Amino acid sequence: MTATKMTNRLGRRLAAGIGLWITGAWISPGSAQIAAPGIVQSPSDDERRLASAVARAAAGPQSGRRPSLPAPRPGSPSPPLLLERVFQIIDDQHPKLRGSVVERQVATAKRIEKQGAFDPILSVTTDYLRYNSSSKRGQVSEAFGIGTEVNFLTRSGIKFFAASSLNLGATKSPLSATGDAGEYVFGLKVPLFRDFRVNEKSVGERQAFLGESQADIAVAQTRLELFRKAADDYWDWVAAKRRLDVARNLLDIAQIRNEAIRQRATAGDLPPIDAVEAEQEVQRRQAALAKAERDFQKAQFKLSLSLWLDDVTAQAPPDESVVLDASLQLEPSEVLPAEITDGIALALQRRPELQLIAVLKDTTRLDLDLARNQRRPVLDFAIAPGRDVGPGGIGATLKTGFIFELPLRQRTADGRIAQAQLKLQKLDLEERTLRQQIATEINDLASAINLTWQRYLATKRELESAIVLERGENQRFLLGDSSLFLVNQRERATAEARNKLIDVQAEYEQARAALRLATMQF
Repeated sequence: MTATKMTNRLGRRLAAGIGLWITGAWISPGSAQIAAPGIVQSPSDDERRLASAVARAAAGPQSGRRPSLPAPRPGSPSPPLLLERVFQIIDDQHPKLRGSVVERQVATAKRIEKQGAFDPILSVTTDYLRYNSSSKRGQVSEAFGIGTEVNFLTRSGIKFFAASSLNLGATKSPLSATGDAGEYVFGLKVPLFRDFRVNEKSVGERQAFLGESQADIAVAQTRLELFRKAADDYWDWVAAKRRLDVARNLLDIAQIRNEAIRQRATAGDLPPIDAVEAEQEVQRRQAALAKAERDFQKAQFKLSLSLWLDDVTAQAPPDESVVLDASLQLEPSEVLPAEITDGIALALQRRPELQLIAVLKDTTRLDLDLARNQRRPVLDFAIAPGRDVGPGGIGATLKTGFIFELPLRQRTADGRIAQAQLKLQKLDLEERTLRQQIATEINDLASAINLTWQRYLATKRELESAIVLERGENQRFLLGDSSLFLVNQRERATAEARNKLIDVQAEYEQARAALRLATMQF
């Protein structure tokens, strides 16, 4: 037998074995179509049943990108870690979000503090006087007095009070004597111009309520920020695991081939240089696998920053066994114009940035109302009818009058008015800018999704072609018309196309998640 015939026969046997292994591990038998884009190993029977259940559950519109999973059977492997589950963990346990909730509680405490201005106040005073008599110098005079007063301040600025006093002995001015049973008074003080309905205490309380709303918005902003980062990290993690599977399969092929060629080279059926080339390919793919493992570890650690336990300790990095299988992932689709229009409308209604500007505007308007109120003159009316009872009492008593103040200049109020008006102008401009930014952001995300979808279709066709070329190269090798070098090249080209498809899918899912978050549909 000539060396050429021996080489051809060996090539046919080796190519046949490798071709069967590749056919079983990379594509479905007898088909050049991709069994599951981005998946290296063919799914098991359980996985096929799971994928079929998901496909039935996912029938209908897919814009939400939320595949539902059947309940796991007892003793079955751990269910995949879905992005929705990551969001739930962030909602329940993330310390940064919990810190925002604490800030919300601080805002509530501040509001309670401001409401304390309207708490009723009880005051009690007692006096004992021993002094030189004003009518007979050198003679000791004594007086005793006790007074009780309860004040109620209303949010309109009207102040109610109830008081009692008992002054006995040689009462000294400014006190006045009362009957032996004391004097009892009920009165009120009404602001007729300044501070009626708009005053520092009522405005402070209303702004404290707005502070609670502002704290709620801060919680929503923190939540949105955490969700955005978690979505990017999640799909990077999924993609890293799938690239790791590609690297493992490439190495498995090279190791099987290396062992076969080494045995043939030892037996003298192949020149030793072929064994060197096969061993070199194994080392190359081992290095690629080490890099893929490191990339997956980095993705694990990044995603673990979004996963926390109830006691505010970080969870262990998620294991590769819970990575979502590509057969359970929804097929990419484009964003329709109606979806973009609806998304912009939802975002303009729900985005916390716009809600924050609305709250800041309300707060500033209260400052403006208070500043305008300060330009008014003070005109307060007070009336306090009472009853002086007991021996020595005079019966009905009355105290009434007006208080008037007029600032001769209004620079303080005018400065505050100008500040509030300018701040409102600035907020109006910021709102217009933010509305345009939000609309542009959503249009940009929709464009990214649609272009990535087109890249996905092109990359998928590229992978299909790479698989056909790889199989054809193996068939040529089977017939002795090709070389081990070209077979390795075709395998690496197929793996590269698979990795490209995995990356495109990850980019697509990240853009989809970003669109959901930008339109507040989560």
